[in-house]
Amino acid sequence: MPACLTKRERQVADLIGEGLTNQAIARGLVISPRTVRSHVEHILAKLGFTSRAQVATWVVERAHT
Repeated sequence: MPACLTKRERQVADLIGEGLTNQAIARGLVISPRTVRSHVEHILAKLGFTSRAQVATWVVERAHT
């Protein structure tokens, strides 16, 4: 499943997994909060999730496999 995410989407997902807010992710990646929101929406759609918590869990589980 990770192959379906772009490199930037994987970066955003990893930062969600670290518990960062969209604003913090935007600052860290030097992109706008709106762009982060767009990436989050794409991540949720591609993975079939409905919440950031599901993304965070997925990131943690992926790290342990």
